[in-house]
Amino acid sequence: MVASLNEVLTGTERVLDTPLPSAYSIAISQISWIYVLVLPFQLYNFLEWITIPASVVAAYIIIGLATIGSEIENPFGQDVNDLPLDTYCRQIALELDIITAMPPPNVDDFMERDDNLVMFPLSPRGITEWQERSVEDIRAALAAKVVANVNQTPANSDDDSTVVGAGSSIGKQSV
Repeated sequence: MVASLNEVLTGTERVLDTPLPSAYSIAISQISWIYVLVLPFQLYNFLEWITIPASVVAAYIIIGLATIGSEIENPFGQDVNDLPLDTYCRQIALELDIITAMPPPNVDDFMERDDNLVMFPLSPRGITEWQERSVEDIRAALAAKVVANVNQTPANSDDDSTVVGAGSSIGKQSV
């Protein structure tokens, strides 16, 4: 868990600390403006009088995209277009409070509950029934590569399981 958080932190620091090279930003800006200034001459033969409004709309879109690109270059700040990190942190703190408000589960209680299907999908039976079986029976069930019928529940199951053995056909076996 800590390794994952560290990996996320490293990725966000990389985004923050690696700005776009200034030559790239200048080139994008110049190319965008040159295209916008030359566009009316390219469109005049096809659009005639509609060239001016079409060029204005195209310029608005192209220069707008360039501006958006420069705005979202650094998403970690307090500008209008930045990520709401304070909201994210408050939500994480709230969820951590909810998680830590309950005591941790007792492992022994969890392991010994009858609805804990310790051999699922090999069998829909609980731990108490598997504790009564011998080690050889458990190993035989595991070696047979038993696949439990997904539609069964521990309450209404007669514990028939589908066996898929190596080199054998599919059949029924009681586990």
